[in-house]
Amino acid sequence: MAQAPRAAGDCLLEKLGDGRYALVGELGLRSAATVLAAGLSAFAGEARVEVDLSRVERTDSAGLAVLIEWTRAARHAGTGIAFRALPARLSALARIGGVDQILPVAG
Repeated sequence: MAQAPRAAGDCLLEKLGDGRYALVGELGLRSAATVLAAGLSAFAGEARVEVDLSRVERTDSAGLAVLIEWTRAARHAGTGIAFRALPARLSALARIGGVDQILPVAG
């Protein structure tokens, strides 16, 4: 799938098909609101969603907030959601913040 060029600090939500998505770029304060909205829109109507984070280059607590909000919205809608290949920084932030147990991490 062709990707649009990214500016520094941007993050794209790429649809892979069959409820699978990938985040590509920097998931942080600059991109959080846009990525959050893109995910909420893209995931609507899906029975199950899986988000691969293996191509996230940088992240911070705003990125963690996006994952928490996606998890909350998915649970509210009855949608299964899982995150794959969580970057070490996100895992550490989740642990420090005490939210690591609520994030559905697969594999």
